[in-house]
Amino acid sequence: MPRAVTELRQIPFGYLIGAPLKAAVEAQALAARTTVEFIEKVGFKEQDSDIGSIFNDLTQDANTGEIRNITFTYKKLDEDGVIKTVELTVPILSIVPIPFIRLDDISIDFTAKLTDTIASTTKSDFKFSTDAKGKFKAWWSPVSMEFRTSVSYQNTRESASKYVREYTMNVKVHAVQDSLPAGLERVLDILEQSIKEKPPSS
Repeated sequence: MPRAVTELRQIPFGYLIGAPLKAAVEAQALAARTTVEFIEKVGFKEQDSDIGSIFNDLTQDANTGEIRNITFTYKKLDEDGVIKTVELTVPILSIVPIPFIRLDDISIDFTAKLTDTIASTTKSDFKFSTDAKGKFKAWWSPVSMEFRTSVSYQNTRESASKYVREYTMNVKVHAVQDSLPAGLERVLDILEQSIKEKPPSS
């Protein structure tokens, strides 16, 4: 089996893909809890210490208590053209943006680049040479011959192995301010209808 295939089998794809998805789900749950805490802390008056946060007892219905308002005065013309001072009381939740974050898109890009290269070089060198020499001293002397033979063989083998591993992982999370749930929108409509002008209190 090729080395690259074995290497790919050892990559924990379940963890690489599952961990970012799990983190995204946990982030969504944290965003929802943050929304509830924001509504409780900003939109309602602080309750008695014996009641505490709505998260203290998850077996009971949440009781956030009295709504928190902001009151201010301003001047306006009445029907008779007389400038008068009026007082306006507005629920805070109706004038501040409520954080309601939703994870809109999650992209997980994983790239594995495995390069396995084996280079082999074989060099062969064969040499054969023959040298013959003859000589004699006189016409009646025997002839003397000399033979020399040279054989040379050389075999060189070179091999090189190169293995490169490169991993790249990109996680992209796109979050948006989502539309408010229908129940919360209705509550805000009720709070908006409660906004009324009245003469300033003494």
